Amino acid sequence: MRIHTRKVVAMRFIFMSEGETPPGHTHEHRYRELVDEVLLAEEVGFDAFGTSEQHVAIGTATTSAPEVLYPYLMALTTRIRFVHLVTLLPTRINHALRVAERLATEDILSNGRVELGVGRGNTTLALRAFEVSPTENKAQQIEGLEVIRRALHNDVFSFVGEHYKIPPRSLVPKGIQSPYPPIHMATGSPESVRTAAELGVGAIVGGFYLGFEFLENMLRIYDDALAGATHTYPRQAQKLVAVGGGMHCAETRDEALKWARGLTESVALSTDAYQRLSKLSDDYQYMGAVKHLDFNDERYMFEESSGFIVGDPEDCVAQVQRFADLGADSLVMRIDGLPHKELMKSIELFGKYVIPKFKNPKAVVRTPEAILDDIRTARPAHYAELEAFESAQKETTGNTVEVGEAR
Repeated sequence: MRIHTRKVVAMRFIFMSEGETPPGHTHEHRYRELVDEVLLAEEVGFDAFGTSEQHVAIGTATTSAPEVLYPYLMALTTRIRFVHLVTLLPTRINHALRVAERLATEDILSNGRVELGVGRGNTTLALRAFEVSPTENKAQQIEGLEVIRRALHNDVFSFVGEHYKIPPRSLVPKGIQSPYPPIHMATGSPESVRTAAELGVGAIVGGFYLGFEFLENMLRIYDDALAGATHTYPRQAQKLVAVGGGMHCAETRDEALKWARGLTESVALSTDAYQRLSKLSDDYQYMGAVKHLDFNDERYMFEESSGFIVGDPEDCVAQVQRFADLGADSLVMRIDGLPHKELMKSIELFGKYVIPKFKNPKAVVRTPEAILDDIRTARPAHYAELEAFESAQKETTGNTVEVGEAR
């Protein structure tokens, strides 16, 4: 185990939702709820909101057009940032130039509050619907990322590759963040997290429930590769850890666990897609590791998988600290899959009682007993200092009298 310097002030908290809509409800109603959740998240101190780009999903996600949802939310907010978690870069889903154009437009409309995460897709439902080959989309993602960075960084840019051939052009419009909005890449394997570091972009790690040791190793690989790489573009290094199973903060631990148990069903559904993908391409083979997990093992899932933060506010503080000790810069926490009322309570409790302990711990009001204990502990040192001061004063006064008498 490495010893890490504790990171408290630098930690960012990102609220993620995919608008999960239970049977019997409507997507319209769920989206209205989601808007309220984002507004509350801004009010109570979350740093950013993000959602994934999920197409033709069943049961777990409805957010197929984040580029439409975000500008609406940007107009209703003033501080919270918006992170694409993630935009899919297979060429049949998103042309890289269109992604760059949309990102620059969102950058303007949000007054510099947008970030881009990129990925290649993690469900056969979406990949087959868009006729994307799982053996080609990794190369398409890397080329697409290069196109985006060239378009954002260079006034005039061009590109020639296997999947893109773009003659000299100039991106319109131009965004406002310098050098351009932060860019991150979804990374599920040691190879991909190393690639993100070598490219100098942020790495979104986690989401595979393989435990804290696996997560620590991924973060170490990123740090080591980042230190040894030479970067063509301005470095935008950041380690974003995805708590993909869910965060649920309640007034008591028992209440939090009662609600969180229902989240494991969504986890089982999403990871089943991982296993199918692992059989279709060597590039996805690493996803097959989830088949060895027991999703009915409540202790492992909630305490050791690194996929959940569940409990009362003090439990959540301790669990967040565990991620901070590993060196995470940002926590991407999925707050979804429960009734709207419970999600709102969770967001409010986390914002009021957890975030301040990492953002501004000195401002957190402590109990009278804790303050009195510290006062009692500090008394001996104070009295020793006071005694030394008075002794020095007497000595100084005595010397002054002696000098006067001599005159």
